[in-house]
Amino acid sequence: MIREILALVFLTAFLFINLVLMLMRTFGSLAGMTWRKVLRLNIPENEKRGWERLFTLLWLAIGAWAVLKLWNWSLVGLTASLFGFLAFRSGANITRTLVYGLHDQRIIEEHTDDSAVLGIIGMATKLSILLETIFVVAFALAYKALSVTLSPNGMSANTIILSLWLAGLAFGLLFGWFIARNNCGILLRNAIATVGFFATRKGKKKTEEAVKKVKKAPKKFKPKSPRLGK
Repeated sequence: MIREILALVFLTAFLFINLVLMLMRTFGSLAGMTWRKVLRLNIPENEKRGWERLFTLLWLAIGAWAVLKLWNWSLVGLTASLFGFLAFRSGANITRTLVYGLHDQRIIEEHTDDSAVLGIIGMATKLSILLETIFVVAFALAYKALSVTLSPNGMSANTIILSLWLAGLAFGLLFGWFIARNNCGILLRNAIATVGFFATRKGKKKTEEAVKKVKKAPKKFKPKSPRLGK
C-alpha cells in the first residue's frame, strides 16, 4: 500500500514537472524560431539536419519497447512504464545537448571573440542540460518505489530504467559527435541565446553601415562654392 502511494506521488510530481519543462522548451523554441524568421537572421544551418529524424524515431521505438516491458495494471507499473519510456531519451538528450552546445560555441567563436557572449551561450547550454537532469532526480526519488520485479526475466524495473538511461547517455554522445563532426552549421538554431547573438550581430552591422553612409554623405553632396566674377 505504501509503495502504491509513493508511486502515485512520484508519478504525479514527475508528470507535472515534465509538463512544465516541455512547455518551457516549446515556447522557448517557438520564440527563438519566430524571432529568427521575423528578423531574417542568417544563422548557419545544420548540415546534417535529416539525421535528427533518426534520433527521434530511435528513442520513440526504445521508449515503446520499455513501456511494453514494464507495463502492468498497477500504479507502480504505470510509473515504471512512464520512466522507462523517457529514460533513453533523457540520457541521450543530456550528452547530445552538451556536444551540440560545445560545437555551437566553437562556431560562434569564428564570428566573435567576446568572452561575455560565449559565456551566455555556454550558460544556456548548461541550463538545457540541467532541465534534462530533472529526470535523474525524479528517478532517484522513485528508485525505492520501483524496486519491484516487473519483467518476466526477473530484472527489476529500476534496473531496466537505469540501463536504458545509461545506454541513452552513450548513444547521445556518439550521435552528437557524428552530427557535430565536419558540420559548419549551428545545431541549436532556435536557442534564445543563439538567436539573440545573431540578432545583435546583424543590428551592429546595420548600424556600422549607416554610420559609414552618413560619413560619406557630406563628401558626396558637398555644395559647390560659387565662383567669383572676374
